Amino acid sequence: MFKHLIKTLISQASFLINMRKEIIVLSDIELGAGNLTDDFISDKTLIKFIKSLIGRDHPVDLILNGDIIDFLKCPLIEGDKYSYPRHISEDISLAKLRSVYEAHSLVFDVLKDFGKSEKNKIYFIIGNHDHDLYFKSVQKEIKRLIKKSKGIYFPLSYNQHSVWVEHGHQYDFLNKTNKKKPFVWYLGKQILNYPWVSFGVISRALIMKEEHPFMERIKPYPLVFKHYKIVIRKISSGALEYALKSFLYYPLRFFRDPTYRMPLDFLQEFYRRYRMGNWDIEDIADNFKRKKQDAMRNNRLYVFGHTHETLIEKKEGWAIVIPDTWRDEYTMDPITTELIPKTKKYIQVLVDHDDQIVWELQEIKVNRERIFFNDVMKDEIKYIKLAAEEEGFVSKILSPKMNTNK
Repeated sequence: MFKHLIKTLISQASFLINMRKEIIVLSDIELGAGNLTDDFISDKTLIKFIKSLIGRDHPVDLILNGDIIDFLKCPLIEGDKYSYPRHISEDISLAKLRSVYEAHSLVFDVLKDFGKSEKNKIYFIIGNHDHDLYFKSVQKEIKRLIKKSKGIYFPLSYNQHSVWVEHGHQYDFLNKTNKKKPFVWYLGKQILNYPWVSFGVISRALIMKEEHPFMERIKPYPLVFKHYKIVIRKISSGALEYALKSFLYYPLRFFRDPTYRMPLDFLQEFYRRYRMGNWDIEDIADNFKRKKQDAMRNNRLYVFGHTHETLIEKKEGWAIVIPDTWRDEYTMDPITTELIPKTKKYIQVLVDHDDQIVWELQEIKVNRERIFFNDVMKDEIKYIKLAAEEEGFVSKILSPKMNTNK
């Protein structure tokens, strides 16, 4: 192990001398509106980290790998009321972006500072929570907010220097999007063509999220549900009811509405998960390898997000890495039921002038207190606020009336 460490340090020192570019990858930040469905509170940690990238002699590609702006769980705020509309038009996406900016303006400010150098580039990879980035007007507004018209991109993937970066939702059956058809038309307006599960999140899951805002931050889900069986029964029965209505009732009741058309294979997969009580995300790394087996050696490093888990898989000639999420999440100890706050992780890739790379999964520790599951479940909103206070995040915790759509 010591020899390996020395070898790694020597290799990195050599790359630093012969540096051509640095690639930084962060996933699943999920900036929200500062309300109960906003799970990002680490503004200070993120800002400090991005500041550390400013002023480097070499170019830096900052890759924000999907679900960076949490449009999906962000409410539409209108005066003292807010709602989660099903039909997401360009105007609604822009309104959500304004709310996110108001809640996390300092994050946008540090991106602006980072982008002042022409050699630095920012990539907003599109994920399943920020499908709204398909709107050109949303892209234009983000460019305006961070005052960078060039060197900012909104692709589905990044492929340079034998490094492939993709959010990963396209390898998750229930969350994959139709990238060839990101929009549909409804009542004369162009709206987002979300995957069916996202419509379920809007119509059902966000109501549950308002009632139990902390529970969804705890992993692993099977262990959480074991200790909170009432909620899993509520989730499973509600999900099954919505799935059946989506297949048997809603298409007839709303036959002109394209957002209520549910494919048969979705119902089959949904029912399978209901029977198993398994609502976890699929193993996207395995799915990717199976679908892209012939192309695996085209790159040396594959980076994904989406799963909110850490994964490192190395094979001869290539590696797959998932760095985990930056939102506020906890790992439950199966014996003590202590909730251990997750650290923040990112991928650092050094590229030399011969286009060779070395990479490392880096970790940023955040000083947080451990808490106990039973205490949290007694008053979830209290612990939502305490977590925000620990990280120095001033949250709105909005409390106006919520309008929901079936």
